[in-house]
Amino acid sequence: MKIRKANEQDCAELVRLMRQLWPDAPEAELTPEVRLGIRSDKMHYFIAETDAAVGFCQLSFRHDYVPGTTSSPTAFVEGIYVDEVFRGQDVATRLVEAAAAYARSKGCDELASDTEVENAGSQRFHERIGFREVERTVHYVKSSLASKRESF
Repeated sequence: MKIRKANEQDCAELVRLMRQLWPDAPEAELTPEVRLGIRSDKMHYFIAETDAAVGFCQLSFRHDYVPGTTSSPTAFVEGIYVDEVFRGQDVATRLVEAAAAYARSKGCDELASDTEVENAGSQRFHERIGFREVERTVHYVKSSLASKRESF
């Protein structure tokens, strides 16, 4: 198993893996997003591969507020996925370690991540590899504000 930083030639494989993690994300949107992220150096992707890509980790550097952090920028794991057949073999751990090493080389002191409140497996993974929980949130949206206009 080899872990390496992805490049533009890896775009199709990254999109294939991302569609496993985010099945509602259209391929037509992911493909240019990945290409732009790599070209602009705003997103960093790490690939786990045997004969083919079997997992990825997507890393960004956030300059805005990241809950629980004390420095900026903060390296942030935007997504991580490993094909089911390769789970339980520390592939995800190695992907996060590669992302963390890259972040350190760019001057970051902290690595942050998030997951859905109901994703207990992801929470256990994060805690097992050394992340600590800092916050839980439930987000709300109120729609149709235009139909309830008030004058101020």
